[in-house]
Amino acid sequence: MTQNAQAAQRRPPPAFYSYDGQYTQIVPERQVPTKPIVTAGGSTIDFQRLRGRVVLINFWATWCVPCVYEMPLLDRLQAKLKGTKATILPIAVDDGGKSNVEAFYKQHDLTHLAVIVDPDQQVGYFDANNPGGGIFPLYALPITYAIDPNGLIVGYIPGAAPWDSPSAMTLISYLKSH
Repeated sequence: MTQNAQAAQRRPPPAFYSYDGQYTQIVPERQVPTKPIVTAGGSTIDFQRLRGRVVLINFWATWCVPCVYEMPLLDRLQAKLKGTKATILPIAVDDGGKSNVEAFYKQHDLTHLAVIVDPDQQVGYFDANNPGGGIFPLYALPITYAIDPNGLIVGYIPGAAPWDSPSAMTLISYLKSH
């Protein structure tokens, strides 16, 4: 059976909408990198250490107005996810670096999210030429990609989403059983 046929046999994802779109499955699914990525901003992302978990990778920036709205929602969701098999990786694409993101977290009282920066687009990329060798195309900011417990990139949602809602928890539960 082909990968597309297997994906078609799975139950569809629950409806989850942002202000700019909806959760969309990726077919065919892609495997996350097997080697850790060390960004120019000094962050290390090791997808292999996250195997067995649902991972939401959120790309954002401190200057992005919808991102400013969404980050407290993600912070509340990460607090709810503590001790579960799910986590959030908020990856800032700011040029200002880690200190800029840390100041943003302090200003907005974000205490549950990791500080991860990718200023050179080594993880996510805007430029079609992909000069940093990024894995995730950034069609929008914010944009969140979902990785299932098997390390497959299975979907994405563009724009600020209601991450502190029951529908977000329903999507995470779906991804856990994917």
